[in-house]
Amino acid sequence: MLYTDERKYLLGIIDDLVKYRLVDCTGGMVAVRCNADHLLFSAAGESFRRWHSGVDDFVVTDNAGKVIERHERGAAAGFLIALELFNQFPLCNAVLHAHSEYSLAFAALDLPVAPAAHLMQTLGEVPCLRAEDQQIKDESSVTHTRSKFPTRWTTAPKLWPSTCNCVPQIEKHFGHRKQELERHGLAFTTYQHGIYVFARNIDEAFNNLARVEASARTHIYSSAILERESRESLH
Repeated sequence: MLYTDERKYLLGIIDDLVKYRLVDCTGGMVAVRCNADHLLFSAAGESFRRWHSGVDDFVVTDNAGKVIERHERGAAAGFLIALELFNQFPLCNAVLHAHSEYSLAFAALDLPVAPAAHLMQTLGEVPCLRAEDQQIKDESSVTHTRSKFPTRWTTAPKLWPSTCNCVPQIEKHFGHRKQELERHGLAFTTYQHGIYVFARNIDEAFNNLARVEASARTHIYSSAILERESRESLH
């Protein structure tokens, strides 16, 4: 089995993601760059299994997405976007995808997450990438967009069109910020779907995800406080 140490470390990351309520049972993915040639992704279906993951529950690919080693299942749904991040950003060595509860509230409304207090100033505003998943999937079935799907990948090709829709948006928002990865990670949400954080290493990605969630939570709580004060001022 390739990259046993990296697999075990990611299992610890998954345990902490669950412990600190940064990931839930509706979806998510962890991925790291093992070396110049290979990437390691969590397998599809881990959230459905309530994140009871083992060392077999990972997929090794090359930088083009060709599967080098897998066991029962292919890579998770966030694989294609993560692969794009690894290829677009040479300093990116880790990607986290999660349906985190507070940032998801912003993604559901197609809103960015602005920094709250000091803890997220370095990351800056977290944009929401708009990809009308169902509309794109429906259109692809009519226009045969699936024919462009990379056959080297082993997960459902219906995800490919909406991923392609996100790629130019990633370049638009972060193409000019690549060197910031020398100092901190970057993050974005996708409409109605959750958050992606990419960074120099998986620990930094974890920390940055926690910061985005804290910022989103602070905005939500602050809005509730202001609403209460507004109501009270009317009496």
